[in-house]
Amino acid sequence: MRRRNRGVSREWTPSELALLECHYLDMTWRELQARHFPHRTSTALQAMAHKLGLKKRVVPITEKQPWTEEELLVVIQHFPALKAPEIRRRFLPHRTVIAIRHVAKRFGLKAFSTERWAERELAILRRDFPQGGVSQVKRALPHRSVEAIKQRAKAESLSYMPQGDGDKGDRWSAEELQRLEEHRHLPAEELARLFPHRPKRAVINKRYKLRWAPVQQWSKAELQRLSENLDAPLEVLCQLFPDRPREGIRIKRGRLRRGGR
Repeated sequence: MRRRNRGVSREWTPSELALLECHYLDMTWRELQARHFPHRTSTALQAMAHKLGLKKRVVPITEKQPWTEEELLVVIQHFPALKAPEIRRRFLPHRTVIAIRHVAKRFGLKAFSTERWAERELAILRRDFPQGGVSQVKRALPHRSVEAIKQRAKAESLSYMPQGDGDKGDRWSAEELQRLEEHRHLPAEELARLFPHRPKRAVINKRYKLRWAPVQQWSKAELQRLSENLDAPLEVLCQLFPDRPREGIRIKRGRLRRGGR
């Protein structure tokens, strides 16, 4: 019976051997084959590793211990922005890269961006984020998404300190919140004048969300106007009722639609 010709095995190049030595501890054989050696089988990888004397590290007893809540939070917080090897190096040196990836997979986490951040990008992030937040970084790095910038800033422990320019999404400073609480009883027009850098709508919405807004009954004229415009977009209704918070308008419209007051 004629035997099948299996062909000649392909020679290993020096660069392949270096790649195997570099990554064999951080990945499973299947991952290593899929990412770096698609032309070789996982069995061939294991055989060459054995020939080179490369062995998977024996997992210490401490690493077999259950994950603590603090460790899980580290993975949940940083996995969307950092690669597993970097998380291990910076935060969890006693855990393996594979273990970190398994935890991320268990929680359904996915790396938000597979594109590594260059040192130039990180320098821009560290320089611009504390002063201008996401919007300023986005202008300098338009190819990075808003979510990627937020996640990377969190991983770098960067905080945005509002400068009071009134841009949409600006965080309210502690001083602003104290001023808002002290004057929460004022009519919307007067209250808005205390925050000249913020739109009037943002001020009354913030007061409403914090439940600091005084109870203000809807007048018959207001109810009539709202009833006549129930099908109008919410943004239009906000313009019709400039002294009412957006959420308050939405709730009142819903009640009128259901036949209530």
